[in-house]
Amino acid sequence: MAETSNGIIEMRNVGIRYDQGPEILSDINLSLKRGSFHFLTGKSGAGKTSLLSMMYLWQRPSRGSISVFGKDINFTNRDSLASLRRRIGVVFQDFRLLEHLSAFDNVALPLRVCGMDEKEVRKRVSELLSWVELDRHMLDAAATLSGGEKQRVAIARAVINRPELLLADEPTGNVDNFIAPKLMKLFVELNKLGTTVVIATHSDKLINDFAYPRLHLQNRSLHILYPSDKSGLGGSDV
Repeated sequence: MAETSNGIIEMRNVGIRYDQGPEILSDINLSLKRGSFHFLTGKSGAGKTSLLSMMYLWQRPSRGSISVFGKDINFTNRDSLASLRRRIGVVFQDFRLLEHLSAFDNVALPLRVCGMDEKEVRKRVSELLSWVELDRHMLDAAATLSGGEKQRVAIARAVINRPELLLADEPTGNVDNFIAPKLMKLFVELNKLGTTVVIATHSDKLINDFAYPRLHLQNRSLHILYPSDKSGLGGSDV
């Protein structure tokens, strides 16, 4: 099915619940435009991770419809979902690295899956790991790295194949104040090349330093807040 909308993600009246419990999110309506950059905010338990998991096609909604790259995921088979996921970069809060592999091989994995020439793989991975200041740890097993180092490997893996959509759950939560702005610069540069970016964060400093709109979750609903809105709520429904 050809893409028919400017929205890279479209959600209509989406709700999600786990088992027979109450809805975590209700009546979510969202049109995420190509090339946009948003922070995703809300208190702990507001549903940020649940929303991201639907965006990267890990979970289907309990009700409503979601289209990603113009495909309605409720009517998309497993092979097609796998193909769509390859167009999405994800930074998980718990990293999800292959602990027995080196930092280099973790980052190289998406490129090798796509069949890229090994010479080009080595060039790209080496450059990116140097950028995130992990050049001295390229050959170290992921299991031996610190939390902040694992975070940087996870980010490098998510962006190495220049995804069309990047979703990041607290990507600067385990790094120091020197590295965090550098990682944000990487996300900004990727966005300038056309990648749509959504970053879940609790960091007021990040939100204040980078004037991007927020997708804000409160009371199971989604609102959009713009940088000029200092009230914490008051934006319109998305």
